[in-house]
Amino acid sequence: MDNFSYMFSYVMERATTMVAYCMFAALIDKTVEPDRKKVRATIGHEPTWEELQYYFELKEEHRNRQSARQREIDREKIRRLVFGEDSGGDSKTD
Repeated sequence: MDNFSYMFSYVMERATTMVAYCMFAALIDKTVEPDRKKVRATIGHEPTWEELQYYFELKEEHRNRQSARQREIDREKIRRLVFGEDSGGDSKTD
């Protein structure tokens, strides 16, 4: 009986792991699919993993640039707060 309990526990652990993996894979596929369709429409054929990776790297780079620009704007606003409205006349805010 002890052997059965051990085997049952092991099988249930493996089954639970597999279900979690499948759910995670489905979630990833669901989030990647719209981007894959955009790339497919742009290049005219099914994208390779290398092309998708390049797309996501460029997308991340673009997002980082936007964040850096926003930080620059926020820092300029803080500088104006600390030093007053007239901070030398070379304002970079939009």
